[in-house]
Amino acid sequence: MGTLLGEVAALGVAVALTSPVSVVTVIVLLSMPSGLRRAIAFVCGWLAALAGIGLLVVFVFHGQDFGSRHTTPSRIASAVEVVLGALLFVWALVAFRKRGRATGGASTPKWLDRVERTHWSLAAAVGAVMLSYALSLAAVSEILKADVTASDDAIAVAIFALTSMVTVIAPIFIVVFAPERSARTLERWKRWLLANSRTVVLVVLMVVSAFIFVRGVYDLAS
Repeated sequence: MGTLLGEVAALGVAVALTSPVSVVTVIVLLSMPSGLRRAIAFVCGWLAALAGIGLLVVFVFHGQDFGSRHTTPSRIASAVEVVLGALLFVWALVAFRKRGRATGGASTPKWLDRVERTHWSLAAAVGAVMLSYALSLAAVSEILKADVTASDDAIAVAIFALTSMVTVIAPIFIVVFAPERSARTLERWKRWLLANSRTVVLVVLMVVSAFIFVRGVYDLAS
């Protein structure tokens, strides 16, 4: 169980590090009318998506024989890891090679301007959509192959959820606990993320996707 928790925590951190657009989205939401409410709704949408994944793990897939590497469910899970790892690695590598061709500085996504003119609850739907589902599926695969109890499945999903949202909830903590300097701090964060995060995200994604691919290939070959 300890190994599983370490693996899902690492995948959660990978989600957190590869979600700068989500962090920028939260920062922009905080600057809008009812900003704190919008940002919290975004996080709730993120968590709702993870809760849906957790329910599938505990109540739908749990009980199937993922424990042995030679069973059909386990081999399917490993094949999913191979496909996800390969696709993510190729996409990240191509994007990394093209990153220097972009001209001009990065800017805040224009679609966020439309969110300001909508009800704050729409931010929940945005949060659910912006979750990294590829890495979430990789975490699900690791949880299922560990073949632990349903309660341990739930704990693993919770650990993944908490670690995945570390960077997303950071701006909210700044606003709540340091409101007098939050505007300046968040603006500085936003500028840095928009200017520098692309390379960091792609490098992290290549490393994580390579690990997922190798892990899946190893399990299939065993």
